[in-house]
Amino acid sequence: MSFRCPQCATRDGLEIEGSIELPPDRDAQELCLQVVVCKACTFRGLAVYSEGRGDCPESETWNHIGYWVSPDAVDSVAAAIRSCPNPHDSQCTCPAHVELGQKDLRGRWRGLLELEHGHTFAMRLFLG
Repeated sequence: MSFRCPQCATRDGLEIEGSIELPPDRDAQELCLQVVVCKACTFRGLAVYSEGRGDCPESETWNHIGYWVSPDAVDSVAAAIRSCPNPHDSQCTCPAHVELGQKDLRGRWRGLLELEHGHTFAMRLFLG
């Protein structure tokens, strides 16, 4: 799967380099934190894919949002994902899942709260 790069605007340059499925929170039944990189330029960032909780299956919603973050933040998340023995298991109890999956007192994923203060971009899928 390729996406439009927010930095160089290459239509199919942005790819998901790594991802980790996180435990659901009060708003989302599915949460996935991703490291995204452009194969055409030097851009690296993070993305979050989430599927919301609806009252019925027809009302479920999803979001896929990219975040401009510091290179250190990208490196830190990438290292955590690489350290996980099972990144596609949201119930994994490894240190990476514990650290990246922290929730606030109301049960909302803290990672999203921290990322929301930065610049975002749409994850625009390119279907070649």
